Amino acid sequence: MNTTAYTFLTHTPVWVWFLLAALIALGLKQSRDQVVSRTKLLVLPAVLGVLSLAGASNAFGAAPEVVLAWAAGLAAGVSVFTVARLPLRAQALPDDRFAVGGSWLPLVLLLGVFTLRYAVSASLAMTPGLATQAGFALTASVLYGLMSGLFAGRAMRILAQAPRGAVPLAA
Repeated sequence: MNTTAYTFLTHTPVWVWFLLAALIALGLKQSRDQVVSRTKLLVLPAVLGVLSLAGASNAFGAAPEVVLAWAAGLAAGVSVFTVARLPLRAQALPDDRFAVGGSWLPLVLLLGVFTLRYAVSASLAMTPGLATQAGFALTASVLYGLMSGLFAGRAMRILAQAPRGAVPLAA
């Protein structure tokens, strides 16, 4: 292992590794078929959306171009599921619940979010001037938004399984 990687790994706060373990556990849980409520379905995309926008804003400032880059990434991520209509195993059930087929995609996306956040934080710690470089800031912001958009798009596709008018939009 090279010295730089070793330095980053040993200087990473312990709580980060607990967070990684929790994300892996959450992703593994979603690899199995499950029945979820509308609320539970929406929590992860909402939390990731808030955290990714906060991550971009904290790293690069809440400048309009950072927020717009994040929003563009979010829209692209949502589009992957809603416009491209990716295959998804999900079925609406009574009582505002959904049967969702297991998928490894949430684990991959959660690890992607973790890796992105870690890489951006490590890069900024090593080279603080990157925070003011538009290319780096906008690329990272788009990627933060894209990850959130993929989760939001997946949730929207699952919600779309409910017959029109049969399940209320607000729980």
